[in-house]
Amino acid sequence: MEKIDTKTKMIHAAIDLFHRHGVNATSIDQILESSGTGKSQFSHYFKNKEGLVHAALIYLHDVIRSGKAQTGYEINSWKEMDYWFQSFIDFQRSVNFERSCPIGTIGNDVTDNQESLRAAIAEFLLWSRGRLALFFDERKRAGELLKQVNPEALADFCIAIMQGGMLLTKMNRNSDMFENAASQAQAYIQSLRVKIKRKN
Repeated sequence: MEKIDTKTKMIHAAIDLFHRHGVNATSIDQILESSGTGKSQFSHYFKNKEGLVHAALIYLHDVIRSGKAQTGYEINSWKEMDYWFQSFIDFQRSVNFERSCPIGTIGNDVTDNQESLRAAIAEFLLWSRGRLALFFDERKRAGELLKQVNPEALADFCIAIMQGGMLLTKMNRNSDMFENAASQAQAYIQSLRVKIKRKN
């Protein structure tokens, strides 16, 4: 088994606690206790809580971008696109509907004067939007989407449904509203696809 270094231990503990309770409700002492590390190590690696939150965001982005997360943005077929919303619902089922998007949860606690954290979250949202938009653009170029479709706007629509759906699921402790919204989103996307005529 690969040994996890002290810095990564603290980041793992912070992500878990931020994801469960939010940034504001999580103390440095809780992170240190959960990771089995000390204050001097924390000060050495992160200086302050904002530094740790920033490191957690970068780590989450790297995990998602590398495809190691349970949910992701590597979509190469309509089948994978159809499953995209479901992957987030399945994740929330696996945690008993007690968590939503980790980056969204952190973002909810970012204040107006924490521009570096806001920028890190914006960077992730821009990347995730770009991944979905790339898929839709490729399908449009292949003649599988109507010409009037805006790939970036469609990507924004999907991300908004996903983020809102995950929050509703966490609040309600069930996925009914998210599933209903996802079903409507999938039907809308289906309506934008070009119907291919089969040859007799």
